Amino acid sequence: MVHGLMKIRESSIRPNLLNRLNFNKSLLLICLLGLVVRLLYFLLVVADNQLSGDAASYHLSANLFADGLGFTEPFRYLFGSIDLIPINGETTEVITPIGHIEPTAGHPPVWTLLLAVISFLGFTTVFEQQIVSILLGIPSIIIAGFIGRKISSERLGLITAFLTATYAFIWINDGLLMAETCAITGAMASILAGLALAENPSIKRAFIFGCVGGLAALCRAELVLYLPLITLIIFFKSEISFKTKLTQCASVAIAALLVVMPWVARNLNSFEETVFLSDGAGTVLVQANCDSTYFGPNLGYWELKCGQPPPYGDSGELLDESQRDRIVRDRSFEYISKNKKRLLTTVIPARIGRMWGFYKPVEQLRLDTLADRRSFTVSLLGLSQYLLLLPFSIFAIFNFWKNRKETLFITASWIPIATLTAALAFGNTRYRTAAETSLVILAAFSFDLLIKRKLDKTSVTN
Repeated sequence: MVHGLMKIRESSIRPNLLNRLNFNKSLLLICLLGLVVRLLYFLLVVADNQLSGDAASYHLSANLFADGLGFTEPFRYLFGSIDLIPINGETTEVITPIGHIEPTAGHPPVWTLLLAVISFLGFTTVFEQQIVSILLGIPSIIIAGFIGRKISSERLGLITAFLTATYAFIWINDGLLMAETCAITGAMASILAGLALAENPSIKRAFIFGCVGGLAALCRAELVLYLPLITLIIFFKSEISFKTKLTQCASVAIAALLVVMPWVARNLNSFEETVFLSDGAGTVLVQANCDSTYFGPNLGYWELKCGQPPPYGDSGELLDESQRDRIVRDRSFEYISKNKKRLLTTVIPARIGRMWGFYKPVEQLRLDTLADRRSFTVSLLGLSQYLLLLPFSIFAIFNFWKNRKETLFITASWIPIATLTAALAFGNTRYRTAAETSLVILAAFSFDLLIKRKLDKTSVTN
C-alpha cells in the first residue's frame, strides 16, 4: 500500500519537476541568445559610439562616486563652465572653475551606484562599464519569463522572454550606459511583484511589491507612479476585509518609503529647494516649452537653446542645482500660461505622437541618434518590430479586458504612465522604455493564444 502511494506521488512529482527543468533550460538558452544579440550590438555598433549627455553623466558620476566625492555634478567638477548671462542690462561672463564641487540629484541614484560598484573594483573605462551594462540587461529576460509563466503558462513565459531578448527597443539601451537598462528591469520586476500580490494578497507580498517599486523609482523617477496605481487596483479588486486591505496598502507604502528615504533625506539636506527623487524637471520643462517646440520644426520635442540664458543669481553668483532648476521651471510655467490652448490642442498630441511613433516616426528616430546616441539602423529595426508587436498588444488588451481585467491593469499600466510622461515633458522614443515591457508581455500573450488555438485545431483534426 505504502509502496503504491509512493509510486503515485513520484509519478505526479516527476513530470512537474521535468517541466520546471525544461522551462529553466529553455529560459537559460533564451538568455544566452539575448546576451549574444547584445554583445554583437555592442561590438558592431556601440563600441565606437562616444558618450554624451545623460550617458556621459552616468559614467563620470559613477567614477566620481567611487573616488569618494559622493553624488557630485560631474561636468562642472571636471570641466568647469563659462556662461554669458545678462546682469543689469549687460552681458557678463561668469566662470565656474574646474574642481567645483556641488551635489547633484539630476538623476535618481541606482544606475550610478551600479556603475560605481564596477568603478570601485577598478573598471573605470567606458568600455568596461558598457560590458557591465550589457550584462545588467539580462535579468529583464529572466523576469519576463517568470511573468509569462505566472500569467498563464511556461510556454507564455518562454515567448515573453524571447521577445524581451530580441526586441531592439529593449536591447538598444544596453551598452549605451543609459538608466533605461535599469528601468526596464525595474518595470518588469514591478509587474511580477504586482502579479504575485494580486494572486495571493499578503503583508509579505505587499512589502516586496513596495520594495521593488521603490527601487524602480530610484532608477527613473516617473516609475514611482506605478506603485500607487497598482496598489489601488488591487485594493479595490481584492476580496479581503477592509482592515486587511489597509494593512497591505500600508505595507506597500512603508516598504517603498524605507527604500527611497535615504536618497530623499540626502536630497532634503543637500539643497536649498525641496528635492525628493530628482531635480531635473525644470530643465526638461524649459527646454520643451518655447517657440521652437510649440510652433517650429521641433513641435512636441525639445530645444537646448530654450533653456538660455543659464540661471544665476541677480549678481551673477552661483546657485545650487535645485535653485537653478526652480528658476527655469518658473520660466517654463510662464511660457505655458501664455500658450495653454496651443499646448492642449497641438503640442501634447505631438508629444504623445512622437513617443508612440505616430507623428514623424522616422524623423524622431533621427533625433534620437543626436540626443541619445542611438543607432539609426537599430532604431529602424526596433520600429519595424514595434509596428509588428503593436496590433498583437492591442488584441491582448481587448482579450484581457473581457476576461482578466486585474491582470491587464498590472501588466499594461506602464502604457498610460509613459503617455503621461510624454504629455508633461516631450516626445522621445526613450520615454517609452517602461511601456515597452507592457507591449512585449501583451504581444506574447496574443502569440501564445494563437499557438494554443492552432494546437487545439490540430488535436481536433487528428
